[in-house]
Amino acid sequence: MMAQSVVRSVAHFVPSKRVTNEDLSKCMDTSDAWITERTGIKERRFIDTESISTSALGLEAARKAITLAGWEPRDIDLIVAATLSPDYYFPGIGVMIQHQLGCRTIPALDIRAQCSGLVYGLSCIDGYVKSRQAKKILLVCAEVQSPVLDLTTRGREMAVLFGDGAGALCIEAVEGAAFEGRGILDSYLGSDGSGADVLCMKVPGTATPGFLRASDISEARVHPHMDGKVVFKNAVTRLIETATTLLKRNNLQARDIGLLLPHQANLRINEMVREQLGLSPQQVFNNIDRYGNTTAATIPICMSEAMEQGRLQPGTLVMTLAFGAGFTWGGNLMRW
Repeated sequence: MMAQSVVRSVAHFVPSKRVTNEDLSKCMDTSDAWITERTGIKERRFIDTESISTSALGLEAARKAITLAGWEPRDIDLIVAATLSPDYYFPGIGVMIQHQLGCRTIPALDIRAQCSGLVYGLSCIDGYVKSRQAKKILLVCAEVQSPVLDLTTRGREMAVLFGDGAGALCIEAVEGAAFEGRGILDSYLGSDGSGADVLCMKVPGTATPGFLRASDISEARVHPHMDGKVVFKNAVTRLIETATTLLKRNNLQARDIGLLLPHQANLRINEMVREQLGLSPQQVFNNIDRYGNTTAATIPICMSEAMEQGRLQPGTLVMTLAFGAGFTWGGNLMRW
């Protein structure tokens, strides 16, 4: 019998510093009404000191998840990390978390799928499980984005969207009677590099002459950029495509979904997807109002809070959906 990838635990960690829309209105030309109407965001979390790194947030979430799973760091066979904001240009945060946890010299790999990090990570892990290369796997999705935001009127289109945070999952290969129909049932992934320049942060980078110049900083080219209308349109299209494909391939209807966990980029996107799929508000979990867009960490944070609130019970059919820079997109179907 083929092994199945079952989530044993999920946990999250966010910095304590709350940054409200009113706080942002003091440093840029914006307002709570303007941000809320366009995004659904009321506040987000920022690191409260520059010494806190992405791996540090990921480590906190990972330790919580490991404890909840009843594991020890030495039990872990593989670490998969997803982030667009690593501590260093290289290496990635996977090896840092491996060392900081005190794991054995196991493989640790990083995924650069931006907001789609969780869905890509789960698909990757499912492949390791089904090929019997790992039994106990830690997935860490973490972001520290606040230091690269342009917190002025010039950068408000992007600055109001993002926050810092992390989530982690412990996933185990399960076979035989213990499986009970649980685990990752299917994954669907896609990409379209023609949209790479639509949502990106180009500097520093090897495509930029000099990699990083003083003029890049003074002229604000070191901050993220986005064409919001293009991203919105593509996100809605690809998220609906992903959901309908997963449902069709598994002979399911929208009413069968127990809980949809969408990426938290914009509440208007999630509401449009929900309505077009014919889902009720009770079938969808959103928390963008409190955390903003934490990129790869949004879905695991949602998952962790849904667990805490009792909305994820054994046997619940769960769907994840994400769309991000690249463009990348995808989703997972799993039985909790």
